[in-house]
Amino acid sequence: MSADTLLEETLIKRSQQKRLTSPLNYKERVFVLTKTKLTYYEFRAEKKFKKGPSTCRKSGVLEIVKNDGVIPCQNKYPFQWVYDTSTLYVFAPSYESRRIWIQNIKEEIRDNSVIVAKFHPQFWMEGVWLCCRQAEKLAPGCEEYNLFGDLSRKLLPPIPGEEVTGRSRRPPPPPPPPPVHSHDDGSGVEEVVIALYDFYGPEPHDLTMTKGGEYVILEKCDINWYKARNIYGKEGYIPSNYVTDKKLGNLEQYAWYSKHVNRNKAEELLGQSVV
Repeated sequence: MSADTLLEETLIKRSQQKRLTSPLNYKERVFVLTKTKLTYYEFRAEKKFKKGPSTCRKSGVLEIVKNDGVIPCQNKYPFQWVYDTSTLYVFAPSYESRRIWIQNIKEEIRDNSVIVAKFHPQFWMEGVWLCCRQAEKLAPGCEEYNLFGDLSRKLLPPIPGEEVTGRSRRPPPPPPPPPVHSHDDGSGVEEVVIALYDFYGPEPHDLTMTKGGEYVILEKCDINWYKARNIYGKEGYIPSNYVTDKKLGNLEQYAWYSKHVNRNKAEELLGQSVV
């Protein structure tokens, strides 16, 4: 890794020029991010061959890809890099890997003058955009793009330990309701939640949480994301599925609690532990 390299990792890319895609179109490549460009390489006969330069100055979109279908490769966390008239689909091996790549690339392109107003949040596949069903690959985007946050389309992070082949067991959440301002309900009582898991926010406006920590809810922006404040006065957004209401005394905050074990099973396990 050279001195100016920000990130380097073996990821999977999807071929860009194919109208029809198959598992053969997904290739492992070594991706390298520097301050000025994102490049990927392939290895042949122990030599590194440069395959795809993309200067950060020409980037128009860098975002996750919404996906409800099957991904035919072992990496299940897709993101897209749109530059010039091309869209590069990259598949990371984990949620955390994708978070780090997106966060770092966004920081490098945040001052670009070519950031687009709209983009396609889903894949171009089999000759059509899955999000809007337009059949022209250069068709204008169908959804507003905000480089650093649009909570109405931001996916919740997966619950630790509840992932199966890269996808959460939980069903997708319903559409968010109108914003509810919880910090000004007239009661004078602050709503406090407890973090069930550690959360390292992928966006600058997110609020990092530590498991077991307490956070004051300032605004329930939608069903997925709350604006909160930590004990040091720092504010940001937190995922609703990572917290529980303190005043309810929710047992999920305790490490010994398992919601999948019923009373009979618990008594059986306790009996086995008695010497």
